[in-house]
Amino acid sequence: MPTRLIVMRHASSGWNSPQQSDHERVLSEVGRLEAPRISKALTDLDWVPDLAIVSSSVRTCETHSLLMDTPHEIRREIYGASLEILLPIAEGIETDRTTLLLGHNPGCEMLVATLSGEFHQMPPATCALFTKDGLNWNLEGILRANELD
Repeated sequence: MPTRLIVMRHASSGWNSPQQSDHERVLSEVGRLEAPRISKALTDLDWVPDLAIVSSSVRTCETHSLLMDTPHEIRREIYGASLEILLPIAEGIETDRTTLLLGHNPGCEMLVATLSGEFHQMPPATCALFTKDGLNWNLEGILRANELD
């Protein structure tokens, strides 16, 4: 199996109360529908992760819980992460496996742009699918929940 990376932005989120911190934001009703749609699309394409590396925010953890049952690591540093944090994580994934990196914007968009060489908008519940060829990443496709049938 080739080394594959799925860069995903969390599903749509909202605020429960004005006192709630950004880290504690939960998924909206729309987000609770988006995550299973992305899960089905990934499964249909046979892009089921062997491991998920997930931001510690409530909305990313909730997104992961609605995807598929995969081993996962909750990583605080992914919350609000810059490219300088995300790129070494992407470059350090295990070879010959499929890894999901589940985070936030603008970090997801910056990582996808860096790996692919072109900018792609990453609205909520969007995945960029990459394979690694030697030292190079190849963008195989973009899945956006709001564009799936």
